[in-house]
Amino acid sequence: MSPAALVADALRGTDEIIAVTGATGWFGAVALDLLFTALGEDAPARVVGYASVAREVTVADGRTVVVRPLHELVSQDPPPTTILHLAYLTPDRIQALGVDAYTSQNVAITATVLDAIATHRPRHVLVTSSGAVYSSSGRLAADLRSDAYGTLKHIDELAFRTASRDAGAVCVIPRVFNVAGGRRSKPTLYALGSMIAMARDGGPIDVHARWPVYRSYCGVDEVVALSLWLALAGVDVVFDTSGEIVEIGDLALLLARLHGLDESAVRRIWDSASAEDRYVGDGRRMLELAARAGLRLRSLVELVTESSTSHNLPGMNQAAIDRTGRAR
Repeated sequence: MSPAALVADALRGTDEIIAVTGATGWFGAVALDLLFTALGEDAPARVVGYASVAREVTVADGRTVVVRPLHELVSQDPPPTTILHLAYLTPDRIQALGVDAYTSQNVAITATVLDAIATHRPRHVLVTSSGAVYSSSGRLAADLRSDAYGTLKHIDELAFRTASRDAGAVCVIPRVFNVAGGRRSKPTLYALGSMIAMARDGGPIDVHARWPVYRSYCGVDEVVALSLWLALAGVDVVFDTSGEIVEIGDLALLLARLHGLDESAVRRIWDSASAEDRYVGDGRRMLELAARAGLRLRSLVELVTESSTSHNLPGMNQAAIDRTGRAR
């Protein structure tokens, strides 16, 4: 099944009331699209989106949805039976805010959602984590000063698993590495989006990483759909996202071909003395779970093609390009 079909199948015949935090972010927008498509006319009464402030968003079928401020989640009525917690300040905000403010704001988000779980006692909780929970040593991140994002995500995993267990809820936590697809809210912040922007501009596609860089990509809708299906099926699990592993230079060459550019459009200078950079999870568990759910995972070519055609990318973002190969 496709992600949309899997969500529709999972919700068919249920009475779930679903809260989605981070509804204006990438994962949240995709979640609203999937839920409104699956639930049709019933969606406005059964799906409530939350963000930092109240605003209107448009879902894939053209409907306008009012998103509520996050603090109202605790008093939602009727209470949610399923919470999709997809809200978090992205790691690029650390430099702008500083570690202390970044930590404070994320902890406030976490505390609000934990309060909502304790208050509403939902049946299912889905929380997106990150591959950044793994430190460079391979252990779980535990240094707030040098790795605030990964450490806070590690703490979140522990807190939400405990809160869910105390509430009698199933908890599903995907550790997200790299994802592709439509609806990306900050397309040029990361390597794939930056290179798509350069390819759309007709090249050149500059790869500034001078060392081997390996990434794996799956569909953002695949992560949301599979995680929701697992939660509704009662499967309590933490898993790494999967995806075909690709070296960043090969990804640039693929983008060049997809945009009708010659391979010479990809420019890169190598430093043979540099160690490789591998940000890839152990995707075997996700592959097993997807097979169990009947979810077809798309190929790298399909995902990159979809990302290239669905992004409304602005011009080239030099700051993002300079981080190409390092972005998570």
